[in-house]
Amino acid sequence: MRAEELSDRLLLAVDGWEGRDYLGMSQIGGCPRWLYEKLTNGQQQPGRRALLAMHEGRMHRRDILERLKVAGVAVTGQGRELTAGFDERVRGHVQGEIDGDLLLIKTVRDWDALSQVMERGPRPRDRDQIQMYMRYGGWQRGLIIYKDRQGGDVWVCWASVDEERGARLERKARMILAAVDAGEAPECECGRC
Repeated sequence: MRAEELSDRLLLAVDGWEGRDYLGMSQIGGCPRWLYEKLTNGQQQPGRRALLAMHEGRMHRRDILERLKVAGVAVTGQGRELTAGFDERVRGHVQGEIDGDLLLIKTVRDWDALSQVMERGPRPRDRDQIQMYMRYGGWQRGLIIYKDRQGGDVWVCWASVDEERGARLERKARMILAAVDAGEAPECECGRC
């Protein structure tokens, strides 16, 4: 086997990329047009940098799970799949539960980014994700553990059910799926589509 071929195979063997044929709860905070395009045109295999970033994210999540284990904190329900009651095309995969509360592990690039989260609270897309998980998983609260990818520092924050936000996100998911069914792309909200 040639070195270039082995290099390509190793890159493509990165754990974490799989084409999705569903609307991911973790991505619901994204632009409706972008989400529509991913669902209708199929998710293209990410480039080299994106694949490596996914792999790195998985490594950091495994590190947090290992730290929790060493700290004597039991994590249950890892990998549980959730589906929205109104449509099985809306799905999510949880990272686990701690004492019956939802666990979400997120990474940020460095201490500055972690400091911003500590000061302002969870990022909007993370709030959206945890609200979707709580809405369709039946949790009343969840915790988000943020890890600084550069230095390894962590910060933990709690989230409670926000019915208004959850209802808004459900309406958004329904609208995107209706657009997919009708074959009519929704408007771009990000200005980059």
